Amino acid sequence: ELAAAGEADSPAYDALLERLHVVDPGLFIEFSTYAQPFEFIVTAEGERSLFDLARAVAAAAPVISGWTIRALKPKLGLPVEVRWRDVTLNLADVVFDPLEREGSSELGLRVLIPGLRAEERDDAHNAILRALDPALGEEAFAKAVQHTEVCPLPENAKPDDFIPLEHLDSFIRSRTRRPSA
Repeated sequence: ELAAAGEADSPAYDALLERLHVVDPGLFIEFSTYAQPFEFIVTAEGERSLFDLARAVAAAAPVISGWTIRALKPKLGLPVEVRWRDVTLNLADVVFDPLEREGSSELGLRVLIPGLRAEERDDAHNAILRALDPALGEEAFAKAVQHTEVCPLPENAKPDDFIPLEHLDSFIRSRTRRPSA
């Protein structure tokens, strides 16, 4: 039924989500019916304390012909574009500023978007979060980045002032290879 509906706005999706929420209301479903095999993902929406539970639920799922069932959103790469409500972002234009405290291994990201208006900030933040899961993989993103914020790119910013978002994965990999202080 989910494959026939092809979208989350369907009774089949609602029924599956309701059953999943009996296990834990912090678990959610994502799916794709664009190519065979179809994909069904049990996601914890970045909540690290639920990763093991998401894995257990996916492992306990029955084998369904034509479907791959997995836990946590996989790393697919940064999408070209992302949308949340009325905000669409071309990610090639988006940059970030790492927020690191000396002596701390925690990483925050200040994501800077050209032309971002104040009323678009929350939707842009949600869009960016939706892009970062596939860019890094849900688990890697949750472990590497402790917080995010979204701001407009200053009009006087120079190209070298910030790091292109498309380099986030390599930035994180190089950061994890740094010797500890």
